[in-house]
Amino acid sequence: MRRRQMTQQVLKGLFLVVLILASCSAPSDDGAGGGCGGSEASITCLDVTGIAPTSLGTDTTNVDALRDQCRDQTGAVTGPEPFEDHNAHVTLVNRQFPTTTATGRAFDIRIIGYSVTYTLNGRCPTAALGCPPLTGLPPSSASITIPAGQTVTVTLPFVPLRTKNEYVQAGGELGIAAPSYTATYTFTVQTIGLNDTFTVEGSAQFTMTDFNNCT
Repeated sequence: MRRRQMTQQVLKGLFLVVLILASCSAPSDDGAGGGCGGSEASITCLDVTGIAPTSLGTDTTNVDALRDQCRDQTGAVTGPEPFEDHNAHVTLVNRQFPTTTATGRAFDIRIIGYSVTYTLNGRCPTAALGCPPLTGLPPSSASITIPAGQTVTVTLPFVPLRTKNEYVQAGGELGIAAPSYTATYTFTVQTIGLNDTFTVEGSAQFTMTDFNNCT
């Protein structure tokens, strides 16, 4: 009887591990990703449900790499085009794992740091002059709290000016054969109250070239 009980406990533990692994999915190109932390009776998960790149007050995946001079209909220069860091609205959801017991405690979650890496999607377009590798954003400290059961949207760097400049200086395509990249966020997350940490990833694709933002 005791051996049977031990076997059932082992199987229960394995089932829980399988469920946890299934819930912690790899990042997709729409921002989806997640991870979990906590104890067996009370597991809290953080999901990245969306990453919306944004610039100049508009959500857009078109990253302008080079600042142009705007001209009027006569060709006269009217001034530099609007140009700034490309950021992203990142949506984060704190949820309890499905196997959490009814009496299990729901924990707040805090993001204590994040980094960004860039990868080229597929091959460089045949007509492109260049599709250089981009240096990722190094780990940065953060303090972003997502209360239990809540959704929080934060604005984070996506492709800053220094990355745009790196692309141009390395000979990146500035014409119509724009390459596509993926930006992947890796968040270091802490379960408040337990102080255990885990990582969560989310990603979004973008196109980079010399877009004209003159009005």
